[in-house]
Order: sequence, then structure tokens, then C-alpha cells
Amino acid sequence: MKTIVIQSNKRPASDDALSRLLGLTKEMEDNENSTMWFGIENDSGDVYRVIGVESAEDYVKVLRQLSAAGFWVESLEAETSASLHAVVKAPGAVQSLPI
Repeated sequence: MKTIVIQSNKRPASDDALSRLLGLTKEMEDNENSTMWFGIENDSGDVYRVIGVESAEDYVKVLRQLSAAGFWVESLEAETSASLHAVVKAPGAVQSLPI
């Protein structure tokens, strides 16, 4: 798993819980084997963090984990290999979609 934080976009209060849930650490930024990507939105709807995983199996596992924790997951059709495959929103009034 790889994580990249977009410094120009504000981190929401839920970022610490997200990091603990997924076990995100700074050391993860060195892994370049990610093939599937999803963005994490802040309260303003801006993607502030991008997370990459190595396989479709890992992708589904992480998104199910986030969904079970109350995060809302919107799957996207990636048009290029550099596109996001999903956007994840912090827990709130919007209900999670089953994956």
C-alpha cells in the first residue's frame, strides 16, 4: 500500500482514525508497486490523500474495511492507469454503498 498526502488540501479530523484503521505510516510512501488508486476527500470535497494498493483483492479488502467503518465509497470507472478507481468520503450523513 502507498499513501500520498496532498499538502495544499486540508486534512479532516477523521484522518487520524483513517490512518489507524488502515495502518498508514510514512514509510509506505516508498512503495511504487500500486496498480489501483483511490482518493480520500476532506470536508470540502477535495481529495487530500491518495492511497494505492497492489492488487484488485487488496483494493476490495481496503474499501470494504473503510465501508464497514462508516466511510462512504464511490466507485469510479478509471479512464487511464493514472486515474482514481474510487473516492472515499469521511463518515457522515451519507450511507455507504455495498461493494
